[in-house]
This record gives sequence, structure tokens and C-alpha cells, in this order.
Amino acid sequence: MSRTAVAQAANEIIQQACSDASAVQDAVNLIAIVGSFHRQLLAMRQAGVFGDDLNNHPVSLAFVSKLNSLCRMSLDREIKAFEAIDRLQRGEDAEFEVLPL
Repeated sequence: MSRTAVAQAANEIIQQACSDASAVQDAVNLIAIVGSFHRQLLAMRQAGVFGDDLNNHPVSLAFVSKLNSLCRMSLDREIKAFEAIDRLQRGEDAEFEVLPL
């Protein structure tokens, strides 16, 4: 069962999170993107956004969209990544495809 929530535009923390979510759309540095996402998730949680509201907040979706795009995610790549993780956990080397930006 779904429901709707309202993102509060008057909240400075939400405004900063939105600004960062927009700024990273042109970024290619995975570490910087994840770091910014982490900071904004913590700030939004401290501002009272948590649980499903945090997971589905437009800021979260924008960051996830960027990560998805940057990693060229597809169902096939996701399956192959989990297969590689299984091999690595068993102590086996795993080959993976590198797609240039």
C-alpha cells in the first residue's frame, strides 16, 4: 500500500540536500557523490525525515538515479555483479566489465 508525503521546501536542510542532489547530476567522482549522499541522508534524518519517507524522498531518488547512471546499471550488470561477489567471497578472482564514461 503506497501513500504520499510532502517534502518541506521551507526547511534549509532540505534546500541544501536538493542543491547537492542537483549538483551531482554532472559529477563523475563516485566517492564524492556517495559522500555527499551520505551527508545529506544524515542531515535529512536529523531534520525528521526517516524510514520510507527518507528512502523515497526526491533527494534520495535523485542521488540513486545518478549512481545508477554512473555505473551504467542494468539488470544484467546487477546479476553479474552479484555473481562476482559470490566468487570473491569464495576466494576466487572475478572478472568484470569496465564501461568508460
